[in-house]
Amino acid sequence: MTARTAFATPLLLATLALGSAPLLAQDTAEDTAQDTATDAAPDAAPEAAEPLPDGVLAIVNGRPVPEQSLENVVRQIGAEGEAPPDRARILDELIDLELLTQEAEKLKLDETPDIASVLQLQYTQTMANAFLAHTGDAMDITDEELRAEYDRQTANLETSEFRASHILLESEGDAQAVIEELAGGADFATLAQERSTDPAGSNGGDLGWFQAGSMVPEFTAAVETMEVGATSEAPVQSDFGWHVIRLDDTRGAALPDFESVKPGLTNLVLRERLAARVEELRAGADVQR
Repeated sequence: MTARTAFATPLLLATLALGSAPLLAQDTAEDTAQDTATDAAPDAAPEAAEPLPDGVLAIVNGRPVPEQSLENVVRQIGAEGEAPPDRARILDELIDLELLTQEAEKLKLDETPDIASVLQLQYTQTMANAFLAHTGDAMDITDEELRAEYDRQTANLETSEFRASHILLESEGDAQAVIEELAGGADFATLAQERSTDPAGSNGGDLGWFQAGSMVPEFTAAVETMEVGATSEAPVQSDFGWHVIRLDDTRGAALPDFESVKPGLTNLVLRERLAARVEELRAGADVQR
């Protein structure tokens, strides 16, 4: 696509600045208005415009601007969280778009290969999305299906949570020395504040509650084998350094409430069904590549 044809008009045109020419003086404008009023015949009242068809907001050179086009833009602006739309301005811009489209058609720009391919892609995407929306609306997803999906999704969730503290050190020797001091009665929180290279050291090494998968594997493996209140008997190495760990508590992790995740489950089941429908269409289609 060349630089000339790559220019893309936005959905709504920016208001054209037509004020570059100097404005007429106030008295000249008033004189012109008076002259016009004088020249006009008293009985030359403008004829009333014919009412537009239902669902049409304007007609541009014989081509209608549907009300639905404006509603589509209003809905899009609302979805983007912008301020309440100016419907009159939107209509003016839709009229401008129609005028520009008609001029482009006069030049047969829609028949050039690059523009034709863009139009075809836009048509294909719009129709495909319309089919998916139509098909999805017709699908009945039961609570039993959603419950089954909920069970499947939660089956592999980590159901245990741990609360632990640690002292992170740079070498195995430093970590072993801390373990020996703890065995001799030293206070864990105090050593964490004095020796740990981890920011949690300022809080006595407390890491709070966490699920196993949120920690590095070496740390998780050590915690899962410890009793509550116990301190690791040997330094635990990870990519961060050498850990001295104390397991403070454990608890069962609560699964998400079914009702709270029901909308997400519905979308998941719907996507799976639509993906299966696409695969059916592929299987029955004659596709040459």
